[in-house]
Amino acid sequence: MIEPVTTGELSALLEGAATLRRAGNHTAAIATLLSAVGLAPDDLTAHRRLAAAYAVAGDRDSARAEYERFIARLEARGSFDAAVLERGYAATLLAPAPRPLGLPAAVGSTGLEHARSSALRRVAVAAIAIAATFGAMFIAGAQIFASGGPL
Repeated sequence: MIEPVTTGELSALLEGAATLRRAGNHTAAIATLLSAVGLAPDDLTAHRRLAAAYAVAGDRDSARAEYERFIARLEARGSFDAAVLERGYAATLLAPAPRPLGLPAAVGSTGLEHARSSALRRVAVAAIAIAATFGAMFIAGAQIFASGGPL
């Protein structure tokens, strides 16, 4: 008989992965997140963090594949709006680093340019997250209003 997953076990894995990531141990963080996804295959947070961990570690193919699994789960649950937002998030996170206009590829690929493009990508991801939050708040408010409940 399979034991049900407890919230504490999953939380411990997610927190452990975050600690490992902050320490710069991306390989161990990914392994921990793989355990979290295996333990709770329907937990969308674990899938999203695993995809992001792959991206941060530079494994774009695995990140893209995990985002696709994550988005497929959202769509299977009927969360099509969330799936669209996640596709945008993934596209921004996994976009190739832009090259400065007018410069050859070798000149635009310095460490400073990489850091700058990473910072711009993070800003774009944050903007998408903020827009998603406002969108979710608007939808929730509209549903409450339509139901006649208190705002």
